[in-house]
Amino acid sequence: MQRKPLLPSFDLEGVAQLISAGAVGRIVVMCGAGISVSAGIPDFRTPGTGLYSQLARYNLPRPEAVFSLSFFRSNPRPFTQLAAELLPGRFTPTPTHYFLALLHRKGLLLRCFT
Repeated sequence: MQRKPLLPSFDLEGVAQLISAGAVGRIVVMCGAGISVSAGIPDFRTPGTGLYSQLARYNLPRPEAVFSLSFFRSNPRPFTQLAAELLPGRFTPTPTHYFLALLHRKGLLLRCFT
């Protein structure tokens, strides 16, 4: 026996209809850094514009070192400079950010995995 699809249509409208109808109560979202790119926040790996490309100016042993506690203890400057560039208030949330916040406020967001 084949199950009937839960979504009325496999697009944004179908998801909106399902949520509006109260047919779901615990939503799990899986997303990546790409949801913030349109807000001006770089993703990690895009050549030339990604965060890892921008970190080249710090002469790190590897890009991920900026997030390492042991590296921070020996040289905090790359992290503090990067953090200053990404300070809250410098970027405007995207529609995706607002959608996730709405799900949370309505008690529908069970988990957000990034």
